Amino acid sequence: MRPHSTGGSPTAALLLTLLTLASTVAASTKITDLLYSDPGFSILVRHLQATRLIPYLNNHCKTCTFFAPTNAAFNQWREEHGIKKVDAETLLYHILPEAHESQTLKDTMLLETALVREGYLGDNHEGQLVAVSKPSWRPGRRNKLLVGGSELIKVDWIADNGVVHVIDRLLAPPEDLVKTMKKHAELEALYNIVHGAGLDTLLTEHRPFTVFAPTGGALQKLNEIQVQYLKHPEGRQDLTVTFQHHIHSGTLYKHDIPLGATVVSTLEGQDLMVYLDEKLLVDNAEVDSTDILASNGVIHTVVRPLLPSSLVWTAGKYLIGMNATSFVHHLRDAGLSHYIDTSEGSYTIFAPKDDISGDIEMMAGAEPSDVLKYHVVPGKRLLPSFQDGLLLDTELHTEELNGLAQKSKVSIKQDRKRSTVSINGVEIIGEPVQVGKSIIYLLNKPMDLPLPLVKTIKQKAALSGYVDALTATSLGRRLSDARGVTVFAPSSQAWSDLGVVEDYLRLQQEESLQALENVVRYTVVESVHYAGDFKSGRSVLRTNEGSELVVEKNGETIYVGEGRLERSERVGGKVVGKDLLVEAGVVHTVSSVALPPTLSITLYNVLQGAGTKSFLRAFQNSNITRILTDWEQDFTIFAPTDEAFEKADLEGALNDIDFVARLIRLHVIPGRILKLEEDVNEEGASMLNQDARLTLRDIHGNGKSYGVRVKGARSKKEARIVDFGSAHPAWPKDDEESWARGRPGMREQNSGGLTQDMSQRVQSGPRPGGVVFVIDRVLLPGDPDPLSGAWFWICVVLLALLGTTAVCALTALGLHALVIELRELENRAEYEAVPARDSDEEAAVGRRGEDPEAPPPSDVVVDTPAPVAATEAPVTATEAPQPVAEAPEVTVTNEDRQ
Repeated sequence: MRPHSTGGSPTAALLLTLLTLASTVAASTKITDLLYSDPGFSILVRHLQATRLIPYLNNHCKTCTFFAPTNAAFNQWREEHGIKKVDAETLLYHILPEAHESQTLKDTMLLETALVREGYLGDNHEGQLVAVSKPSWRPGRRNKLLVGGSELIKVDWIADNGVVHVIDRLLAPPEDLVKTMKKHAELEALYNIVHGAGLDTLLTEHRPFTVFAPTGGALQKLNEIQVQYLKHPEGRQDLTVTFQHHIHSGTLYKHDIPLGATVVSTLEGQDLMVYLDEKLLVDNAEVDSTDILASNGVIHTVVRPLLPSSLVWTAGKYLIGMNATSFVHHLRDAGLSHYIDTSEGSYTIFAPKDDISGDIEMMAGAEPSDVLKYHVVPGKRLLPSFQDGLLLDTELHTEELNGLAQKSKVSIKQDRKRSTVSINGVEIIGEPVQVGKSIIYLLNKPMDLPLPLVKTIKQKAALSGYVDALTATSLGRRLSDARGVTVFAPSSQAWSDLGVVEDYLRLQQEESLQALENVVRYTVVESVHYAGDFKSGRSVLRTNEGSELVVEKNGETIYVGEGRLERSERVGGKVVGKDLLVEAGVVHTVSSVALPPTLSITLYNVLQGAGTKSFLRAFQNSNITRILTDWEQDFTIFAPTDEAFEKADLEGALNDIDFVARLIRLHVIPGRILKLEEDVNEEGASMLNQDARLTLRDIHGNGKSYGVRVKGARSKKEARIVDFGSAHPAWPKDDEESWARGRPGMREQNSGGLTQDMSQRVQSGPRPGGVVFVIDRVLLPGDPDPLSGAWFWICVVLLALLGTTAVCALTALGLHALVIELRELENRAEYEAVPARDSDEEAAVGRRGEDPEAPPPSDVVVDTPAPVAATEAPVTATEAPQPVAEAPEVTVTNEDRQ
């Protein structure tokens, strides 16, 4: 470098003054002379010669400033830019038309260079600008002066036509606004959005712009959904408007902005309010960096996006940003855009994502508009308000519901890791998103519309028994055409719990099928009642069968039944499955079958269902058949199966009317209804007599196997209970008329939770009924164990045989003694005279008196009993003889017949 360079010190200023005075007498020195004289600028000189800028420096620069890069600076340029040529524009960017000594260079100054790009910065031949900066001083570091990012390492080399400042790097002319954004890391996110949307053409035009550019951090003030929407082709128009709201036509550098408030126009049309005081604010957004120079304008960065009032965030825009564009298109195509394209309405929207399996158009048999409405709920339903089983009214109103809104059902499952929320069985994914007055939930697939009633029931295994009842009565088709109904469908277990009553209802005979039809119709209410509609206490519903059904709600538990408080203070069966949504209403699954109050199922009907034909025939021969059909009092009947009668081998005995009467009465307990769980180990007197008592027992003590036996029987074995069934008395006629006078539908409840007339009716006493227990053995008086009974009769036969043998032996001995005696008498007669008869009798009597066991004289006739015949066959166990005591003879009186 030249040795006379002073680096801007006071001595250098004095020397410069002396040189100026001497220049009047000495030869003049130009900028090019200074560069030629120093070999450290040899590369610079060659580039000036190659670009023909030497004449410009010598002839056109009167008072110029030249920022001269050293050879080292050129070498660094080559390393960074490769073989990129240093052209005339690059060198002109190092020249200022005016002289600026170092002391005049201030931080944030913008210096106009000799590089002019027509129209880029205006129509007045404005030269490209270069910025001066002075980094903050830190201890241990020297002050730096930077121009365009290059450090001034030597300053104030004075020439006749200006001043030279030596820099350590070449100055790169500014690029257009788009490339400038791309180079700045903090503006990379904005560049990606603008470039991706094809909006960068605007900022490459040869005219000046001022861009208030949100940084990457500022764009985070927009949520991810908004950013994704603006980047989506559907959001192109809004992105254009929003981007143009950040652009002012013309250059507005910081030093051009006056203190206070200034209105700045935008390309979008809505003005920006710029306010300068201690800080620079644009629409209340703080400006973070200013004067980022570009060839066709300037960039100021702001800490948040500047959103025009014309940009209104709607549910539709959010759905696009949430990857539910297909759902948006379906809504708009169906004329339902008012749900998503306005900020006025308030809705809860359940939207299937684009990348899931299934599509609304693929739903067979469903109108797309109906499916879409089913995904929209009026009002803003926040997630914390969701509860398991909650029903939501949708925007779908159908004729099948008589114009009512179809419901959707919320279900919540909780495990150790997370809780899963579903709507109509479709899982909600991610967190809900609020936008304006609406809220959006994303689904992993579209929701299906509720299916027709009968089709829905057929898909539920727990309702297979109800499906069978519909099929048997041909009510399925009629129920399919119903509108606005509530069905209290008994579960399959409920039908099984009827025992043999279910078998009776399913008999292929007119009476039983009519009864089954009445039972099914009694489950149908011709109005829609969801579980949440019922109030605490009791309410009454009119059924399709014509009778009224009582619903009792206690907390969250609901019971349904005919309403008579017969054996319990609780009405009917429990609702075990609430709110199964169907096309025409709702189905509730009930744990028991409610029998209509008009239906009479007698004990005779129960026995029909049990299939105990032999027992029924015996009943018909017993003269007490009336108890099977007349509701005199409670009865418990133990009915042996046909197989039990076959094993007992009583076919011949059943022709004996007295025996049959005794047998049937032994199987009937009058005046009470035994319950398996409650009356275990209790006994009851049968109709036979007070001594013939029956005992109910839990065989294994586990509540699964029960039996009955006659008290006092030698055997400890029971007749096992294999099935059961309860009779169902109909309401008396006066009660039926009282029910008929009531108004249909849900009754108004009083403070006690009962309707006025209902509170009187349910307090009536229990009506007589009865129960049949089907058993696997015939009960007989005494009921000895078959095996022990057989041994008993074997013993009896053996004893009889032994007794007969003993009598025969004694008879034979007596005859033998008599023969010997006669022979002795005959021998004696040969040698002695025969004495008088009287004397002989006295002697004989004397001898017998001495020896009672002595055989009588030969002339005395002895009546010997005939031997007992052993040819009579023994009684088998199945004949069930009565060795202990014969039952008293039964005489059927007129009182019994009554």
